[in-house]
Amino acid sequence: MEIGTIKAVHIYLRERLHVTAELELNVKGVNYSFGGHQMFLSGRNGGESCDAPYLGRFLFRCMQICDVESWEQLKSSKVIVNISDQKVIAIGNVAGNKWFNPQAEFEAMEYERETALR
Repeated sequence: MEIGTIKAVHIYLRERLHVTAELELNVKGVNYSFGGHQMFLSGRNGGESCDAPYLGRFLFRCMQICDVESWEQLKSSKVIVNISDQKVIAIGNVAGNKWFNPQAEFEAMEYERETALR
């Protein structure tokens, strides 16, 4: 795990059907992406009522980790970056006591949604 800097933040449409967001991170001179279409997409055309709120969760948790009140304030924030196989799998605050692992949290959200539907 290394300390990285958030260089840019993006919210964008993918294939004109889905919304996603990502952070561009720099760790020791190497650029990484965190989030984006490879990690999650909103539902078709912005989301259906039955979709898990991945976009909202991603935005909220990134802002919570960096203790900021707006998406734009994330730029230049420092984070601890957990990298595995050249991919960022989690970010944490510099103190290391708050972490966000989207894959784990999104899987937990899906499990909760599925068990609630039973």
